[in-house]
Amino acid sequence: MVSVSPPALTITLGRKAYRWPLRVCLAALTAGLAVSLSVVSGPRAWDPERARTAIALCGGGAVLVALAAAAWGLLIHRNRLIATIGGDGVTLRRAGREARVPADAVDAVGITWPVADPVLTLWYDPGAAPDAAAVARTEGRAAALFRESSLPEGWAGPVRAAVTGTLGAPWRVVDAEGREVGRPPRDALLRADHILVDDDGVHRDEHSGALLALACGRPLPGGRTVVLRDPHARTLLVFRKGRPWSARVRVYRPDGSPVGELRGAQEPSFHTPDGTLLGTTRRTGDRHVVTGVDARESASLQHKDGGGRRLVRSPSAPEPLRALALALPLAARRADRR
Repeated sequence: MVSVSPPALTITLGRKAYRWPLRVCLAALTAGLAVSLSVVSGPRAWDPERARTAIALCGGGAVLVALAAAAWGLLIHRNRLIATIGGDGVTLRRAGREARVPADAVDAVGITWPVADPVLTLWYDPGAAPDAAAVARTEGRAAALFRESSLPEGWAGPVRAAVTGTLGAPWRVVDAEGREVGRPPRDALLRADHILVDDDGVHRDEHSGALLALACGRPLPGGRTVVLRDPHARTLLVFRKGRPWSARVRVYRPDGSPVGELRGAQEPSFHTPDGTLLGTTRRTGDRHVVTGVDARESASLQHKDGGGRRLVRSPSAPEPLRALALALPLAARRADRR
């Protein structure tokens, strides 16, 4: 019987890596066109001689900025790192240079914090692959390969499968202090009844102190989206604010399916995706109490001495309301800022 080796996986920069050169290029061309049109048409049109001078200066400047942005994007593309994960090891290529890390020299592959934008990292034996330092940024036994913000959407699943399956190496997660982070229990955040949420959006189990989730993104209302991620950077829930004048916050699962929404700023109500009421909030002093449609207390949020909040959810509350209650700290923070 002939065994077939699993196919190797190649990963490199995605479209997001080029977003800033593209934005600068389009903004420069748009500004140049807007200025050119404003000086040759409309009630405030300039005389032909002045208009030609303005178009030459502004249009020429816009073209130069656009060309510089295009050169920036080309430089990113030419210097991009290409990593191939196969059964015999990891191959790194950049700008004509190549380094190969044999499979038996790979300690682990995984991510390093911050959770909001983790870095895909390779841990290996430098003595077995001395050329790797010339291709990737290395520090000791770790080589930083890519930031998540520069990778294609949905990269994590295939890369992890290639690491643990094709390469046969362990998947590792390391925090900002260099400590390895254990894999949290499945649905730990959704099952926890007593949660402490600090001002940085760190969610911990009040009883065990276990890290459950981190809120990533600009806090509402300044930002439009906040993502709750577990310590391994996997998305747990997504909170999206509506229009700037809207007081609604919609909650989504990692697959994009809706959980429901919160309506109102000071005392939000909780609804299913089709609008069915699940519960209401009443604020008494520094405590927010969520009452379900069964007239029982389903959840509560209270300020803690020294900062942060304590979220308590009733085990008898329905699952959608328990999930939506995780948005209550964000809603309360938004209400405090009004």
